[in-house]
Amino acid sequence: MKEKKILWSLVMVISLLLCGGGTGYAAVSGACSECHTMHNSQGGEPMGLADPQSALLLNDCLGCHTTTRIDPFVGGYPFVRLGSGASDDNCLAGGFFQTDTDIGDNNGNENHDIGAIAVPAGFDSSETTWYTGHSAGGGNGLGCAGTNGCHGNETDLDDMAAIKGGHHDPSAYRILYVGTKGVVGSGAKDYEEAIIRDPGTGVVTSGDTQNVNIYSAGVDDPSISELCAKCHGDFHNESGSTDDCGSVSPWIRHPTDVAIPATWAIGDTSYTLDGDDYKHNPVGYEDATFQLTSGRMATCLSCHRAHGTENADLLRWAYSTQLAGQESGSQVTYGCLGCHDAQR
Repeated sequence: MKEKKILWSLVMVISLLLCGGGTGYAAVSGACSECHTMHNSQGGEPMGLADPQSALLLNDCLGCHTTTRIDPFVGGYPFVRLGSGASDDNCLAGGFFQTDTDIGDNNGNENHDIGAIAVPAGFDSSETTWYTGHSAGGGNGLGCAGTNGCHGNETDLDDMAAIKGGHHDPSAYRILYVGTKGVVGSGAKDYEEAIIRDPGTGVVTSGDTQNVNIYSAGVDDPSISELCAKCHGDFHNESGSTDDCGSVSPWIRHPTDVAIPATWAIGDTSYTLDGDDYKHNPVGYEDATFQLTSGRMATCLSCHRAHGTENADLLRWAYSTQLAGQESGSQVTYGCLGCHDAQR
């Protein structure tokens, strides 16, 4: 066996990279020893965590997807938990789970914090029977995958069992599923690091240089919003549906998977989306195909980041900055007012 590998060199999550657009997902590549160990011992010491891990892995999910560095992309794989000082300007596309010493209104045992047992907002226990992480479902706490989390299947409690095969032969965007159907999407090669740090870098939407995520929306494929609705069902509806949100105004709740009016700036397909739009208000498309004549749709991720942010309610921006009717030159052009441009 080769000499002991440095823990942070693990690259198993390279598999989350996507090949261009559509459903062509890249499998993990590289040395098997970067992720797995046959005996979990070298020189009388464990190779990874002291306790053996599923599938002979060196570490668990957060063991690979965590850093105490401010730069979240060191190492070539995505981090979802960062140390103190993390903000919306130095995270990756999904945002970040708070650390134990840096918990605020962001996640603190009420939202997307690992181990949280709170019942999800908008949760319908009659429809969502698979999730066991909340207190009423057994209190195992929010996890990464399986019956306690978002990735992989809805039947296995163990994270690794739930995402089995997902790194070597991925069949869904970010190993995300609605039932047995994979969510459709196309991911940035750098997990949107560049566009988050500097929206002025511009938008590239295809090929090896793609720098923005393109999310599925609508009714034909499992959308990214439908994935969120697995736990937050009362906050979601698809175009034409009257359940929970309504299909037209007056809305009960903000609609998702519904086309943004073409008369609005961001809904007009002749309007060129820029880096600021993708950082603060990314839109979704049918089949996660970037250029569609049918228009652009609002998704849950148009306003939120899945893992968390520095703002309340996992918002991409502080709600308090949304001020309507401001003088010319001082209008906010992101957040609520990024879509609702007539109210600026």
